[in-house]
Amino acid sequence: MPNRKQTVWIALALTFALSIYGTAYTNVAKHLFTKPSAEFGWEKTEHNFGKIPQGKPVKVEFEFRNIGSSPLVISQATGSCGCTVPEWPKQPIPPGQTGVIKAEFNAAALGVFNKTITIESNAQQAILTIKGEVIGK
Repeated sequence: MPNRKQTVWIALALTFALSIYGTAYTNVAKHLFTKPSAEFGWEKTEHNFGKIPQGKPVKVEFEFRNIGSSPLVISQATGSCGCTVPEWPKQPIPPGQTGVIKAEFNAAALGVFNKTITIESNAQQAILTIKGEVIGK
């Protein structure tokens, strides 16, 4: 049978645990149910180069429109490996306006490839995909 001191400590521990759970739940719910005010509207999110010769870099452009109500600010675009180099607009894209993410794939290694470009911004994260096959010359 717990004594009075143990009962107080158990009650404090439960109160602390429930307050942390409540705060975490509120933050998760806010993140899940709050729609970003800037939003990407992509023309396409995937490009298939087909068969490309080894050692000849290829480029692609992914066009988007800001379909949100606030300026869209892209903070980072990252390729899934060093073989894929993205470029992105550094200036905010106003609502209704368009922008372009460019990517270059170096085609150095032979074989099938499937690479991604991750776009971080004040909108929901976007992932673009390039794929194809690098063949010998």
